[in-house]
Amino acid sequence: MFKDDKDLKKYIEVNYPEVTDNRIESEHWDLQCTSCKITRGFQVVKREVGTYRSEYNDNMLQDSSSPNTYYFRCPVCKSFKMWIVFQITYMDKTHNNRRYSRYFRVTSIPGEGLEEIEELPENPPSLREAYRQAIRAMDANANLAAAAMFRRALQVITRDLLGVKPGNLAFELKAAVGKPYNGGIITKDFADVGYIVKEAGNQAAHPDKDPNLLDFTAQDGEDLQNIFMEIVGDLFIVPAAKQKAKAEFLARRKITV
Repeated sequence: MFKDDKDLKKYIEVNYPEVTDNRIESEHWDLQCTSCKITRGFQVVKREVGTYRSEYNDNMLQDSSSPNTYYFRCPVCKSFKMWIVFQITYMDKTHNNRRYSRYFRVTSIPGEGLEEIEELPENPPSLREAYRQAIRAMDANANLAAAAMFRRALQVITRDLLGVKPGNLAFELKAAVGKPYNGGIITKDFADVGYIVKEAGNQAAHPDKDPNLLDFTAQDGEDLQNIFMEIVGDLFIVPAAKQKAKAEFLARRKITV
């Protein structure tokens, strides 16, 4: 609960990611299109604001303490998404009390990350679910939870897909090297990248005495996702692309094998 608007503002600043830099101008925001898989300028097609009734007359006034709902549309594929955003106004005392706004995203529908990667194996379902939970946690600014879920997804890969004997994850990563999978051989690069994901997940799951490691920022979450995607790319996306290219070539050339 909040005592006043000041309490609410402080809570928003601490708990939700600032997206001010995404705002190009009032009608366009720079967002990631999860259909096109690219970041580009989205159009604001609709904006709904909180209102309240004036105590002096029947006029409805904008409520600055309520979030705004933005509906964005991709200019290329026409897909749309919705953000719930708090717009907080400040006074710049160094510039004659000039007013300026900062924007904080409460949630995005659908989430900002790529929740579904079609190349990820459907079995075991725990892999897709762990990855989906990691992306949703990032969208909610729960980056400690996201790190734990990326670690969980990694362990599903080592045990259920690579067939490593369950044990300590560090051991599992080393034991995976040299194993055949998806037309290739697991290399030391997999173990090295996996070690980073494992350590980040451990830091998220267990309190650290180092004060610099107590928090896990949105930037940390994004970086860890990119690191995890190196594994996904090597194990699943690249082999799938090679198989698709080969099949298309054989079909075009009418070659039967």
